[in-house]
Amino acid sequence: MPYSNDILIRAKDILAERRLNAVRAADYKREQLYTQEPRLREIDRELSQIGIDTAKTILKSDDSRVDMQELADRSLKLQNEYNELLEKLGFRSCDLEPAYHCDQCSDTGYIEENNRTIVCDCLKKLMSDIACEQLNSDSPLKLCTFDSFKLDYYSDQPDQSGSIPLNRMSKIFNYCVDYADHFSLNSRSIVMRGATGLGKTHLSLAIANEVIRKGMSVVYVSAPDILSRLEREHFSYQYREEEGTFNSLIKCDLLIIDDLGTEFISQFSVSAVYNIFNSRILSGKPMIINTNLSVNELLTTYSQRFVSRMMGSCDKLDFIGEDIRPRLRK
Repeated sequence: MPYSNDILIRAKDILAERRLNAVRAADYKREQLYTQEPRLREIDRELSQIGIDTAKTILKSDDSRVDMQELADRSLKLQNEYNELLEKLGFRSCDLEPAYHCDQCSDTGYIEENNRTIVCDCLKKLMSDIACEQLNSDSPLKLCTFDSFKLDYYSDQPDQSGSIPLNRMSKIFNYCVDYADHFSLNSRSIVMRGATGLGKTHLSLAIANEVIRKGMSVVYVSAPDILSRLEREHFSYQYREEEGTFNSLIKCDLLIIDDLGTEFISQFSVSAVYNIFNSRILSGKPMIINTNLSVNELLTTYSQRFVSRMMGSCDKLDFIGEDIRPRLRK
């Protein structure tokens, strides 16, 4: 999973800090025990000296088997004494080892496997999280919750189609709350359709906040911003950055694309939208798409194949009513 060098450096810095903290915590615990039982410190020093003596003995040109055996016997005796003292204090020798965040790589980010060095999953996860964080840096993820969504802003009188906005929006609100409560990687994708200012962004971000609370990753992007970024990276030959951005959109647990249809429409943007959507559907990853466009307008803007698949793969929430933003400002 390729990412920019900046993301890799940030991830490695986090791992280095984790490793340092684990070592410091182990040293502190050991120092406390050594203060409580000074003989432990003495044994530790004697074992260190035995290690030095063993290295010197190995370098001797004459037969050193007798000396090596004596050193091994002394070392075993001291280790047994050390463990017995620890046991009296209620500890084991493994309790003094650093408690690394990742047991697989000891917070180094890499694992030796079959004479090969491979990237540990913890480093991959960190890079993914950092990439998602960068994509979300300008999003209003923390500004919208279900508690702040006001249903009384919607009219209880029938509109021109005979539908009552308050009733429709109450059903949509309850659907979104239930969706967030039961969200999983197997959840359905959603298309939120309706005019500007009816609460699509608010409810999608309220879902995002609940999903984040579950410990899952969410990426929120506006269609104009993310497609402009992908196009800029693509045509400036920053293919590594482009692939990293694309991977973040595909790999996150929930992707929210806001304002689909307001981006600059080009062959590249239409293709990118389809590739993002299709890749997530194929991998079974849910997403939320918000758009002001009708089905006919979507068909005019994008391919029939994309619109048909989107409508068939997603739950459709049609928002109705009047723009509530003026009331919100009041």
